[in-house]
Amino acid sequence: MKGRLRSLRPLGGLFFRMYAGIVVAVLLAVVLMVELATRRMPPQSLDAEQAAAHAESSGRELEGLTQGLQWLIEQELLSRPQAQWVDVVAGWRAHFDYPIELRPRSEVLAMNLPARVRERLARGLPSAWMHSSGVSGDRVLLFLPLRGSEQLVVQSLRLGPEPERLVEFLAPETSVLLVVLGLALLALTWPLYRHVTRLAATASAFGQGDFQARAESRAPEPIGHMARTFNDMAERIQRMSEEQQASLQAISHELRTPISRLHFALHLARETADVESLRTQLEDMEKDVGELDELTEELLTYTRLHHDAPPLEWEQVDLTAMVTELFRQLAVFRPDLTPRLHADGVVECHGSERYLRRAIGNLIRNAQRHARSELHVHVSQSEAGCTVSVDDDGPGIPLAERERLFLPFTRLDDSRNRKTGGHGLGLAIVHRVMRAHQGHATVTDAPLGGARVTLSWPRRSASAVTNGDNR
Repeated sequence: MKGRLRSLRPLGGLFFRMYAGIVVAVLLAVVLMVELATRRMPPQSLDAEQAAAHAESSGRELEGLTQGLQWLIEQELLSRPQAQWVDVVAGWRAHFDYPIELRPRSEVLAMNLPARVRERLARGLPSAWMHSSGVSGDRVLLFLPLRGSEQLVVQSLRLGPEPERLVEFLAPETSVLLVVLGLALLALTWPLYRHVTRLAATASAFGQGDFQARAESRAPEPIGHMARTFNDMAERIQRMSEEQQASLQAISHELRTPISRLHFALHLARETADVESLRTQLEDMEKDVGELDELTEELLTYTRLHHDAPPLEWEQVDLTAMVTELFRQLAVFRPDLTPRLHADGVVECHGSERYLRRAIGNLIRNAQRHARSELHVHVSQSEAGCTVSVDDDGPGIPLAERERLFLPFTRLDDSRNRKTGGHGLGLAIVHRVMRAHQGHATVTDAPLGGARVTLSWPRRSASAVTNGDNR
């Protein structure tokens, strides 16, 4: 039970914060409503001329209603000596439900009285002044000049309910309002709290290693949006973790093979006394070291092109000259194969020359491994961007295998002999180079009968830089 109450403690904090905020908002709204309603009522809602006319008509009406009372007060006081007036008025206060007092004429005239009231007081006539109004009632001052003296009887009346009476009257309704408001708020916050708690539990489980944990995406907004965002993040992290695990296993496998061969060659070198045989063993070890060096270079290149790497250095690249130079450099791997370049003159584009050279070179080497007699490279440029296609007349790539072709350490030929070569990183590097250029690589059937790998990227990336290096 204590654990259950402890788990509900965040709900209590959320509920009371929202409840207090809503109550304050309601009170503020009531104050603003009263203020706005007051401004709509006369005389605040009237211009100066209309306000004066309203005050005059109100004063005349009140003077007519109270003239009998004023006459009685005047007759009672004038029938007594002036020295007793203060005591007489003091005795009356117990019988009046509003203030009544004597004030000097000078004090009354010092008030901000309307012109009509001043005129009547100067003539010694009773006068009434409605000097404030609002939704909570009006306040009226009744002035009665006493003949033969400088004293005035001042009565202060309030028309309408007193604020205390109004609050007391509305107390039951206010209590019902607050209770209903609290229940409605609880009904709204409970599902919110429940979904947030589930999302927090899912995040905690995911953080503890349960990569299969997913949040409930059918929650009300914006919790639903948060859940979907969390699920997208979890999918990416899980995929990255799986790729990392697969990469580590593949790396260990790729390293184990040449290292095992090195150990075997060293063992044979220790056991042999023949110089020619020893030379052969040293040549084999040199090839294994070269294979390790090539694998290390490919791993470094693949790692540098990760998703959060700095933007590449973009420059003007002559694709025609680049492909021609790659033909010359890579001819040693297939001297029997004469590649052909298809380009409309000089084709220039923007991109990272270093990484474009690496990507196109990987495609040409990959095509050299599988081509029987023909290898064609098509280079073109348009308003949308640049395109490089490498075709071969080899066995092609099955449609079911094309999606995983650009994954690291993926080889359709599972052999690891030196004739086929490769570590399954060449096309993965091509994919990352294109992603860094905000382009893409695709595999289709080539007109020659084999496979066509096409690289496409825009003329200039929005995140490209013109200096620096992504090393």
